[in-house]
Amino acid sequence: MRQLAAVVVLLLMMIGTAGGESYRFTLEEAIAYGLAKSTTIQSKKLAVAVAQTDLAAAKAGYYPSLSAGAGWTHLFEQSGPPYFSGSDTVGVSLEVGQSVYTFGKLKNGVKLAEEGLAQAVLDLEEEARKTIVLIKNAFYAYLLALDVQAINQGTLESKEEALEVARQRYDAGLVADFEVLKAESDLESFKATVISADNGVAIALLNVKNVLGIEEEGFEFELVGGLEPIAVQIDREALIQKALSGKYDLQSFRKRMDITAAQEKLNRSFRLPTLVGWARFSVQSGFDAITGENDYSFDAWGFGPEAFSMGLNLSVPISGFFPWSGENAAVKKSQIQSEDLRLQYDALQASIRIAVESSILKIAEERAKIASGRKSVELAQKLYDSAVEQYEGGYISSVELKDAQLGLNAARLAQSQAIYNYNRNILDLMEVVGVADF
Repeated sequence: MRQLAAVVVLLLMMIGTAGGESYRFTLEEAIAYGLAKSTTIQSKKLAVAVAQTDLAAAKAGYYPSLSAGAGWTHLFEQSGPPYFSGSDTVGVSLEVGQSVYTFGKLKNGVKLAEEGLAQAVLDLEEEARKTIVLIKNAFYAYLLALDVQAINQGTLESKEEALEVARQRYDAGLVADFEVLKAESDLESFKATVISADNGVAIALLNVKNVLGIEEEGFEFELVGGLEPIAVQIDREALIQKALSGKYDLQSFRKRMDITAAQEKLNRSFRLPTLVGWARFSVQSGFDAITGENDYSFDAWGFGPEAFSMGLNLSVPISGFFPWSGENAAVKKSQIQSEDLRLQYDALQASIRIAVESSILKIAEERAKIASGRKSVELAQKLYDSAVEQYEGGYISSVELKDAQLGLNAARLAQSQAIYNYNRNILDLMEVVGVADF
């Protein structure tokens, strides 16, 4: 579904950019586009294809092997008669081989290849999940930059209005020119903050462009959305269990343990016999024993029961049971690796539990800040509205109005930052649990 959405997005973008217009991305469209463009994901898909061929190669041992051969021999000098070979003999052969019993070699080899394919698929899924979370992070950072830009632009407009009021009051002879100069100085100094906010939006957009893999110069696009808290239900125990069962790090560890176990079984099977059956058909051109002349006629080739042969080969690697053998060393190495992985796995489980609980606490903290910030913005807005009325009525100075402006500006910025921090912590929790969404 996301791939289809990405195709639609690409087509619309081509149409939009061809006409000199900019395309607008929603979060879902950005995710679909990023997944389709990611070279890392494409690389992981190729790794899955390689693992699939490895599995096919491992399974090939279950099927018969067929080989054909042809040969020509020239003898420069012969003594005779009688002659015991033609001077230019030709032979052809066809041989079929089939593993009868390998004492686990084939089975364990296939199992190892299956585990390798499962790991490759797991790597691909994790790369897609990481890409989604990365895009969401960049998207919300851009929305925060837009909020900061809008808040500072609104504050700038308020300062421009305050300057106009000061000029009107000065023209009416109600205040000294100091009030005008103070309001004008305040306005000019704040313009640097607005410029910085505008630059922040441009940088955030460049970051999104980089995350989405957009390399085209002059590619115009913008993101659509508002900075709102991500709606989620937090269930501590459910999240811990989901993390312990589905997080990539743990899944990958379990897969490595399975691979190591399969490798150990395969190493053990190398010390066991191998039984192979074979059948061969072979004929050779004839010759005249008296004259030594080559005879390539049909009857001379020797087609008959004597052209067929078959048998069994039993191979026993006796040296594999010696303590100093390479096979024995490989088994011991696999055992050591398995024990090491089990120890690391237990430590990783404990760290993930702590990480989930820490993320939940941070989310609760930011949620409280959002609620408090909302109230702070309401109070700061009332204080500012009151200050504007009093300033226009000549009851307070521009300094007091400036303080009210800065208070409202700071409250709005703090509220936006709290929402962004909350969303970031939600995304961090997704990272800890190992999901792209709740």
